[in-house]
Amino acid sequence: MALTIALMALVNAAGYLAVIWAFRGSFREFSTATWWFAVGFAVLAGAIIFRGLYWDVGMPLMRMWLPGAAAWQTENIGRYINIVFSLMKMAAFYCALKCRQMMIPEIERPYWPVWRAWLHPTRIRLLPWR
Repeated sequence: MALTIALMALVNAAGYLAVIWAFRGSFREFSTATWWFAVGFAVLAGAIIFRGLYWDVGMPLMRMWLPGAAAWQTENIGRYINIVFSLMKMAAFYCALKCRQMMIPEIERPYWPVWRAWLHPTRIRLLPWR
C-alpha cells in the first residue's frame, strides 16, 4: 500500500508541476489578477507537492531504511512540518482573495479590502436579463 500511495504522490507532484509550467506566462505581468491567481495556485500546489513528498514518499522510505530516525522525525518534526504546509495554504488563499480584489472595478476597489473581497458583489443576478 505504501508503494501505491508513494507512486500516486509522485504522479500528483508531476501533474501539479506540469500545470504550473503550463501557466508560466501568467507570471509575466506583476500584481494583476491573473498573476495573483497563478501565484496562489503555485503556492497551493507547492504545499500539496511537498506534503505528499514528505509524508507519502520520504517517511515510508525512512521507516524502511532508518526506522529509529523515522520515529524521531515523526514525533519531533511531524507536527511542525504540518504548520509549514498549513502556512503555505493560508498564503494561497490570501493570493486567491487578492486576485478577487483585483477583479473588482478600480473605482470600487478601495471599499473592498482583501479580507472582504469575497463578498463582492453584494447581490448576484441569477438571470442575465434581470
